[in-house]
Parts: sequence; C-alpha cells; structure tokens
Amino acid sequence: MNVSSTPLYTPAQRWVALGYGLLSHALFLTSIVVMFVSLYRGLSFGLLHLHGWAAVMDDVLLVAQFAVGHSLLLSDKGRRFMTKLAPLNLGRDLSTTVFAGIASLQLLAVFLLWSPSNVIWAAPEGWINNVLTTLYAISWLLLAKSMSDAGLDTQIGSVGWRSVWSGQRPVYQPFARTGMFRHSRQPIYSSFTLILWTAPVWTLDHLFIAIAWSAYCVLAPVIKERRYLRWYGAAYERYRQRVSYWFPAKVRAIKSPTMKSTDHDIAIVGAGPVGLLLAGLLGQKGLRVLIVDKRTEPLTHSQAIGITPPSLEILAHLGLDEEFVRRGVPIRDCHVHGQGGYLGCASFREIPGAHRYILSLPQQMTLSLLESKISTMPNVTLHRSMAITQIEQDAESVTLSGEGFTSTARWLVGCDGHKSRVRELIKMRGKGAPYGCHFLMGDFIDRTTLGDDAHLWFTQDGAVESFPLPDGRRRWIVQTKQAMPETKRGIISEIVRQRTGLDLAIEDQQNQSPFSPRWMQTEQYHDGRVILCGDAAHLMSPIGGQGMNTGWADAEFLAEALRAIEQRGQAALPLLEAYDRCRHSASNAAIVRAARGMWLGTRTGCVQSWLRDVFMRECLFKGPLSRRIGPYFAMLTIPYNTVKRVPAKLWEKASS
Repeated sequence: MNVSSTPLYTPAQRWVALGYGLLSHALFLTSIVVMFVSLYRGLSFGLLHLHGWAAVMDDVLLVAQFAVGHSLLLSDKGRRFMTKLAPLNLGRDLSTTVFAGIASLQLLAVFLLWSPSNVIWAAPEGWINNVLTTLYAISWLLLAKSMSDAGLDTQIGSVGWRSVWSGQRPVYQPFARTGMFRHSRQPIYSSFTLILWTAPVWTLDHLFIAIAWSAYCVLAPVIKERRYLRWYGAAYERYRQRVSYWFPAKVRAIKSPTMKSTDHDIAIVGAGPVGLLLAGLLGQKGLRVLIVDKRTEPLTHSQAIGITPPSLEILAHLGLDEEFVRRGVPIRDCHVHGQGGYLGCASFREIPGAHRYILSLPQQMTLSLLESKISTMPNVTLHRSMAITQIEQDAESVTLSGEGFTSTARWLVGCDGHKSRVRELIKMRGKGAPYGCHFLMGDFIDRTTLGDDAHLWFTQDGAVESFPLPDGRRRWIVQTKQAMPETKRGIISEIVRQRTGLDLAIEDQQNQSPFSPRWMQTEQYHDGRVILCGDAAHLMSPIGGQGMNTGWADAEFLAEALRAIEQRGQAALPLLEAYDRCRHSASNAAIVRAARGMWLGTRTGCVQSWLRDVFMRECLFKGPLSRRIGPYFAMLTIPYNTVKRVPAKLWEKASS
C-alpha cells in the first residue's frame, strides 16, 4: 500500500512565500542598481534637498540606521523580531527572505533620501576615470564572488521562500571555508569596503560614507564572529586560527608530523566498503588503524553491486582482485530497450585494461572479503556498536568519544555515509538536492534467460533495470511515480511484467527496499586533522555503483597521502589540498554523469520516450559515440580514478 505524507505547507503558505520572495528580490535588485549608480557619481543626487545642519543630520542618520539596524536584525532579538513579520506561521521559515528585503530597503533609504552637499572634489576623466571605473567594477565582482562563496541563496534570501514553495523546510549551511573565505574570514565586508573607496567621483558625501561604513566593515564582524563561535564552537575556532580576519593571507599550515603519543595513527569512523578498504590500505603499510562503526553487525542486505575496472586495480593492492572476480559475475554487455524496441548495447568487451567488464558482487560479500582481509592485520582494530558523539582536535591529534569509550589518533577519517556524524560534528557545509525520482529494488531467484548480461528498459511509464548476481540471482530496480516506503510484495513483479513482458514469480523475490536518490557535495574534504571520504564527502545516485567506486578511489588517494605524511614526514596541508582538489574533480564528474543518466532514463510520457529512443539509438549506439559508451560507464574516463592516473607533477608538487 502506498503511503503519502501530508504536505508541509498549504497552498496559501506557498503563495505567500512566493510573494515575499518576489518582493524581496525586486527590492534587492533595485537597491544594488541605485547603490552602484549613486556611489559611482559620488552621492551627488538624492530625493531630499535639505540644507545645513538638517542635511548633515539626515545623512548621519541614514548611514547609522543601516549599520546599526543591520547588526540588530542579525542579533538573537532581531531574529526573533523578524519571525513576526510573516503571516501563516511562516516567520521562521521566511526569516532570511525578510532580512534580505529589509536590508535592501535600508540601502534604498540611504541613497534615495540622501541630501548631497554638492561639493565635488574630484571627477576624473580619460584614462584615470577608466582605471578607477575598472577597479570599481572589479570590487563589485569580488563582492558577488564572496557572496556566492558564502551561499548566495542565504545572502539574497532565496533559501527561505524557495524551500517553502517546494514544500521543504529551509536548510541553513554552516560557515564557509572555501573560495574567498579560504584566505580571509570576512571577504564580503572587505569587498564592500573596496567598493566604497574605488568609486571614481569624490565628494564630501563620498568621503563621509566611505569612512563611516569602512569602520563598520572592520568592527561589525567581531560581533558576527562571537555568534559563530557560539553556534559552531571548536570548528569555527579552528578556522579562526588558520585564516586571517580581514586582509587575505597565506593559510596557516597543519603541524605535521606530530610527536604526540596517540592510541592509533589513523581512526576511521564507518565500517562500510570505503572505510574497510581504507583500513586495509593503511594497515598494509604498517600504520596503526582503528575502525569504529555504530552497527552491531555488518549489513545483511545488498546495496551497491557494480565494481568497475579501476576499483579492481585498487583492490589488487590488497591482493583481493582475483577473489572478487571469482565470487562475482562479470557483466560484459548491457542491453538497452526503449518504448519502441531494442536500442543497442553498451559493451565492455573492447575497453582497455585487464578487466573488460563491470563486476557484479553483492555489497555484503564485498564487506565480508574486506573484513576478512583486515582481520589478518594485527595493527588494524575493528570495534562495532560504537557511535561517535564527540570529536576534539588540537594541532597534533584527534580525540573521538562515544558512550563508554574514548580514543586518540593522529588523524580521523569519516567514512560514515551520507548521514555522516563526523561531517556534522566538524560543521562542514555542503550542497545537494534530490533527483526527484523514486525506485523499488529487489533481488530474485533468476529464472529468466537474460544470462550474465545487464538489461535496461526505458519506457513511457518508467524505467526498469536488471543486473545478474552470483548464485543464480538477479537484481531488479523499477521506477515508481512516488516514494513507496511501505508497499505490498509483488509490486516489482507487476511493474516488470507491464513494462518488459517478463514474468517474475513473487515467491522468487528475496528482499525489497525503496529508495529516492539524491546528490550531495561537501564544500571541503578536510578540516584540520579530520578528513571526509566516500559518501560522507559526496553522494550520487546508487544506480551504476558510481558512489562506492568513487569512494574507493578516495580511499586509495588518501591512503597514499596519509602514508606520505606519517611515514615520510611530508607536509600535511599540500597533500590534503591535493586530495581535496583531485577528489572533488572526480566526484563532480561522477555526480554530473549520474544526474545526466538519471534525467535521461527517468523521462516518462509518449513524446519524451520517443525522443529518448531516437537519441539513444541514433546518437549513443551509432557513430563515434558508440565507441565511448563502454569506457564511459566503466568509469575509465573519470579523472584521477586511481592514483596511477594522477599526473606525476601534481603528486610531486603536493609532496614537495
């Protein structure tokens, strides 16, 4: 039986949110245009024409109301006040939208109600004016970049109304650490100050507002940082210690190697495929490794099954590639069917390398093989039933704590999945969204004649995907119109019959699970001595197995970096930044591919299905693109898919 949840917001609430959003954005755009023109002309115009002391008082009050009002609204009392400014109990959800609107009104008041002194000191022309105009434009671009790095949806207030309109609670990200925030903690304020001092026309009015607001831009962030310390605690304090307050400066390096005595060299949170592989790679090099996992037992149901050729190369470091191949099913051909019939075959038979297939192996078997391997390593310890509740780190070590245990390590790696507790504890921000489609997955005893090939059906009613499993079983994945957290057994068989014509006996079904995939990318993969890896760092559709394989490539790179730091005494920060840069590039590519494939495969309706059939048959399976499909889906064209494929110059630069 399908279960439908009650919408979070009524139609009236959604329309009110949309109205607030449109009004706020209109005010924001208008205020930016007015401010740009007014500063550029030296505040030489205004709607009020006061004179003498009246003009002075007017201008002083306008400058003060923006600075003081801006800070008050961001205080705890100010935030509570803004929650009262929207009807239908939307105050809290629309607080950022309301704030952006009020701040825009404040700016409009300053520049429209200004009383100019009409005293022009300098109005340069010719090349001097061109230079100053260019600097002025660059200052605005820096402001736009810093706002984007901070989270443009929050800065302009769209996160509030858009969340309500889409029926979701607003999600507010932690503080930014990358982009311009990597070099300065306050790039928005410093960019705003540059705008004030690069406008070419200088008047008494311009000088007054430049001095007053520059002082505000230097002093106001002190109050902001106090709030951040209260909200984010040690995570923000570490950031403060590494990054300068206002002027850009070189990032302070992490102390390495450490001489402090710790229980372990590396602690890993999460005993999934990525965590176990990382533990094996590190343990093989002689490092002391601790793995903790909140589960009491390994997973008993199958999740990811596809293992790509690059991953088999990585497994070869542990001598596990042959055992994996022996236990699994090599998929050499993937047949694709459309609404109008057979479309073509994505074959892996001619891809380069020793493994010309994608290996199908249930995840519980993957976990079993990896755990058996690390059990032979006396320097690797695995503890289950341990949930991490606290992480503390200093310049030389990390302390991880949970109920009834505490341990120390030189480094901690979060491999604890897309709901990562480690990521939450270090307050690492990320971005992501659901794909907007839903699936049911089930494994069956295979009585079909499909053999060891994969088959995909893309129909006007939804997709069906089927992959062989060891021991005479087969996995079936069907697209559904909505999420189905609870449904009767037999719905997969019914959908498969309707869309493919194949009969799957209900009694042959062994398990069933729904999923609604989403993507996620964290802003940075490391914070001090805590590092994120696998789904804790990035997330993509599980269809195709790209997530696990991308995570394994993370683990291989990270194992090499940590070994260089701990055993060869190389500088930590360059290696961690190389890890962050390379693995971001790889995961971004995988996320884009997953999104592209999900979009193409989940189109429904007669017209879209016909267009998809034509595109896939005529473009993907014919001509030059047909030769690229195999390497593409085997993840051979993902950048840095193994350490061997990381350019030597990049690795040497990070290691120098």
